[in-house]
Amino acid sequence: MLRSFFSYVPSERFPEVPEIEPPDPNANRDLSESFRTARRSLVALCAVSLAWSTAQFSFGEVNIDAAGITVDLKNASIPFLLGMGLVYLTCRWAFEFAMMPRHVRRWPLARLDFRVVSVVARFSLLALTAAALDRSLRSVVIGAVLLAALAVALILVSSVLMFFVTMPIRMWARQRANKISAASAVEEGIVWGLVFGVCLTVAGVIVFAVASYRYEPLRVALWPVPPHPVALSVFMFTLIATFLSYWLLRPVTTRLFAERPRYRTERTEEGRLRVTFIDQEEESLL
Repeated sequence: MLRSFFSYVPSERFPEVPEIEPPDPNANRDLSESFRTARRSLVALCAVSLAWSTAQFSFGEVNIDAAGITVDLKNASIPFLLGMGLVYLTCRWAFEFAMMPRHVRRWPLARLDFRVVSVVARFSLLALTAAALDRSLRSVVIGAVLLAALAVALILVSSVLMFFVTMPIRMWARQRANKISAASAVEEGIVWGLVFGVCLTVAGVIVFAVASYRYEPLRVALWPVPPHPVALSVFMFTLIATFLSYWLLRPVTTRLFAERPRYRTERTEEGRLRVTFIDQEEESLL
């Protein structure tokens, strides 16, 4: 772009357009009605949870009348009820996605929609646990946004630092096994650096949580009202689970999205396993 700005670069006036329009990649792709209903219910409950967490409204009298039985939820724990509802609707929404045809689950737009709703659901659950400490927009921003940003910053810094420790160890281990490959050692060093970085980040978040409860200046700066230890523990557990969910849910999302393997295997006549790497064509987005 800068080269075009500071100098003259001839270019075609009109983009190339073929005479025959290519086939539509979105043909015969449609989300099922049951999945749409489950997604709509989940997003609605996420909106209610976020609104309640930021003290936009309060439940006065909550009564449920079904089959002649009246249940009074006036003294019930609203975060617990909303959290259980989020967990249930999230599982139902994921099950409905899994029951759609394989070519629909490989649809890039459907996968993008799944990831966006997944982030919204996890953030709503995290905001609920932060609201159990203090129902305010400040509490949600500090608890769900700033601490999450702190966790991301910690893992980036710790992963880079641990890479310079793990790569020489992997080089030494490969030399002992007579498998000298600098590229493979660097790749393994990055992976192990990320693993140790995640562990250090989780430990750092736990230490920060304990310090925010024990160290009075930090506690006053973060929480206007001293948090309950149980509520703080639940919030930190949810924060760590949300942080680790990207890696823990990777095997689940791989099967949900019906991702094609990047290789195929076959057995030779001697019984050895032969691996052939292939380049799969990416599904068109639009």
